[in-house]
Amino acid sequence: MYSPTLESPARDTGSQLSGWEHPVEKPAETPSRLRALVRPWLAVLCAAALGASVGVVIGVGLAREITLDVDGKLTTHRSFAADVRGALKAAGVPYERGDMVSPPPSAEIGDDMTIVVRHARPLTLNLDGTSSTHLTTALNVQDALVELKMNPNKLQLSTTRLRQIPVEGFELDARSQRKVTIVAGSMRIETTTTGRTVKEVLEESNVELGEGDKVSPGLSTFPPEDTVIRVTPGLPPHTIPISADVAALNWDALARCVSGNDAKSAPGGLYGFGLKMWLAVGGEKRPVDWPEAEQTYRAQLLYQRLAGDWKRAWPECGHRL
Repeated sequence: MYSPTLESPARDTGSQLSGWEHPVEKPAETPSRLRALVRPWLAVLCAAALGASVGVVIGVGLAREITLDVDGKLTTHRSFAADVRGALKAAGVPYERGDMVSPPPSAEIGDDMTIVVRHARPLTLNLDGTSSTHLTTALNVQDALVELKMNPNKLQLSTTRLRQIPVEGFELDARSQRKVTIVAGSMRIETTTTGRTVKEVLEESNVELGEGDKVSPGLSTFPPEDTVIRVTPGLPPHTIPISADVAALNWDALARCVSGNDAKSAPGGLYGFGLKMWLAVGGEKRPVDWPEAEQTYRAQLLYQRLAGDWKRAWPECGHRL
């Protein structure tokens, strides 16, 4: 009779019942193994971060702070450009030949540098009636006139000296101040004028012209600096002719003896006329109000009326005739 033994072989009942084998579980990763896997990536990330930081520092170090003064308008920029040309290009500031750029475009950029740009603009100047056009980089009328080597203090302007000149251009009327002298009869006037014509100068000085008066230079003439304007009264009509014998006498010698040949010698002029005698021979006003030719004509008339008796008119000098 068969009898089972007390000890029977062990059986894996679970395996037999299910017909499947349980998967073998892998042991958990140890901390040291994790560190080994992460360490290379940390190194890469740190290197990248360090490179970015160095790049920022280097970039900031290379950038320079500059100030742009473009036609008087100031702006501040940080520029990586090596020269002025590059800085202006980066800032979008154009310039052409004739414009003023300081420092020049080829100059190196420095810290806290100020770059000045002045764009050329046309200025039409009407000076004393003559027009001319100039290109200027000045921003106002005063600086433009100085640039043209003119003294603004000696000009009468159609606008204020600080008037801004736009880039598209500006038209300016100006009159120069000039010293002129007016000689009218016995009157002598020295004046400073901005008048464009002799007529304007006479009007400014309240010099009235009589009928027949002659003016030299002509009334429409422009009077430059140091012009002498002479006003010669229109001569009264010479209705009585002078004989050839009387005209041939030495009237110049008589005038030198009487007045030193000075037509303005007061009160009687070249020939020492008394006022009554002057009027008696058809003279007008006073002898000194007339030129030499008029005074000589009246002296010759007097000589003819006296029938050559010069002692009655010029007792001390008549023999010089």
